[in-house]
Amino acid sequence: MSRRIITAAAIVPPGAPGGAAPPTPDDYLGRLLKYIPAELVGLYLAARGVVPATATDLDTTLWIVALVTWVLVPIYLFVVTSRGGQKPLFWQITLGTIAFPVWVFSIGGHPVTSIAWYAQHEFVGSLVLMFVTVIFGLKQP
Repeated sequence: MSRRIITAAAIVPPGAPGGAAPPTPDDYLGRLLKYIPAELVGLYLAARGVVPATATDLDTTLWIVALVTWVLVPIYLFVVTSRGGQKPLFWQITLGTIAFPVWVFSIGGHPVTSIAWYAQHEFVGSLVLMFVTVIFGLKQP
């Protein structure tokens, strides 16, 4: 399965040269899954997991991990949506980049608990994630 959202505009009309059956456009669930930068969320979790809890200045180290991973999100999505000489999907890159910090705050723990307000309201990250995820799935690039 490609990480690129398949749009109606990308479908080759039947009878066009090429021989293969045209793919169907992604439905709501397909778009929803492709807007989540799962590979980068996984990278963030793995990188966060290797930093020892006893590390000096743990929160600063983990903020750097989160920031570097966030910078990689649009680069990664640009690469995977432009494979095969296709134009990159601006909306998929943008929404995936917005989704990453939402996931970080939803996951919680260090480093986000270093924000005093957040430490008292961790549930807000999960609420925002639920609504952002549902709303993003509605966007058809």
